[in-house]
Amino acid sequence: MISPWIAFLAWVPISLYCFRRCPVRVAILINFIAGWGVLPSASYPPTSAFFPYWILGTCLPSDHFFTKASVTGITCLIGILLVDRSSFTRFQLNFWDLPMVVWCTVPVLSAIANSQAFVPALGSELYQILAWGVPYLAGRHYFNDIESLRLAAKAFVLAGLAYVPVCLIEIFTGPQIYAHLYGYEPYRWVGAQRYVGFRPVGLLEDGNQLGMWMATSAMIAIWFWRHRLVNAIFGIPIAWISATLLVVTLLCQSGGSIVLLFCLVPFAFVRQSYLPRFLAALLLAGIVGSISLRLANTISLKSLVEHNPAAYASARFLQQIKRGSFGWRLSQDERHVTSALKEPLLGSAQWDWWKASSSRPWSLWLLAFGMYGMVGLLALECLQLLPVARVLWAPFARGAIEGLELRNALAAAILMSAIDNLLNGSMILPLLLVIGGLSAPSFALAASVTPTAQRLTRRNWEPRSRTPSRIRQFLSVEHSNTR
Repeated sequence: MISPWIAFLAWVPISLYCFRRCPVRVAILINFIAGWGVLPSASYPPTSAFFPYWILGTCLPSDHFFTKASVTGITCLIGILLVDRSSFTRFQLNFWDLPMVVWCTVPVLSAIANSQAFVPALGSELYQILAWGVPYLAGRHYFNDIESLRLAAKAFVLAGLAYVPVCLIEIFTGPQIYAHLYGYEPYRWVGAQRYVGFRPVGLLEDGNQLGMWMATSAMIAIWFWRHRLVNAIFGIPIAWISATLLVVTLLCQSGGSIVLLFCLVPFAFVRQSYLPRFLAALLLAGIVGSISLRLANTISLKSLVEHNPAAYASARFLQQIKRGSFGWRLSQDERHVTSALKEPLLGSAQWDWWKASSSRPWSLWLLAFGMYGMVGLLALECLQLLPVARVLWAPFARGAIEGLELRNALAAAILMSAIDNLLNGSMILPLLLVIGGLSAPSFALAASVTPTAQRLTRRNWEPRSRTPSRIRQFLSVEHSNTR
């Protein structure tokens, strides 16, 4: 086994070498996406408990500062400052960056409101800057045009393809790879047994996150194939990649990710590839309405199941097909809403605000609300939903249908993650690269690449002649490779 600390230390020179030898955008993608796929979550102390509910994921600050989220943020920041400092230091915030600014500063505001120690609050703020702020800013600065967004989308597809062997192995053997490589992983056996074999985990946080990892890759690949945005990746036809990722996503047997995939992938087959604004508006309103309904705390799920025949029948059906985790997650959130509402504006400033109970809430939105109150929750939801709304309602230049199709695919991936966070507390943070790119102030879909992309192309491609030709072909930003 490799100690997680050794893996984190080893990632620093590996990542910085990529920044030295590859284009900046390519190095950023390798750092965040490959780092998320191969690094351990954190150095967790082993426990004999089968369900260690008190261990949070890497999305929010906890008692583990060094995680794959913070380490990749550190290495990305150092790498950019080493190879492209002059460009990055000229970056300017705008109105659309306000949710991220609030999200990164709310830990200190919450601590001040609760008269708590300032040093731990600074630690939480630094964690959120590294885990959330750095990938977002990297996306805003380097992935703010169609060519760079296509590059990011191809990287997510390639990440899913790289995980296909991992999934196939663990479907038959069980979630074993993480334990053999890094040691203890708290949630690898929770819900592992499925209808056929096991639900894989790989090197991610749990089976739900791996299901979202594969479903996101499959959806983008299907979108590529349907609209002919990409013909092949590394010489593999995109049709084969799409079919492979779809089948493996189904074999992973993560119910939530499969349902979300089949709900959102039909948008890829809509005429002219426009996401129907009415249906998308319903999804966005559904997310906001679901959170509002839970915070109102006027409807009890337990009471509804006991007194409503339809709700009772649905609960019974889920139990019979061994999918009772859906109701269980909702019940956990219902159990902790009252505690979270004690400090409604800025929260409790404590990551373990639920510690008086023998369980914890499971959704990311409620965990954030308990920590940072309504201010933090609004920042989190605006961060996830505003880029989707901008894609759907922003005016586009005539003849820019290709760029619109790509943005729709990425908006669907963000929307999938936002819906999943209604039930799960983990998020694939490399998606912040896309969120940052879609939050750029300029939404023009011109045929030429932006000045930033041109500068990066001249500066980082021409001197790197030793990059293998096939990799150069995959990472090319030339328009001839877009169709």
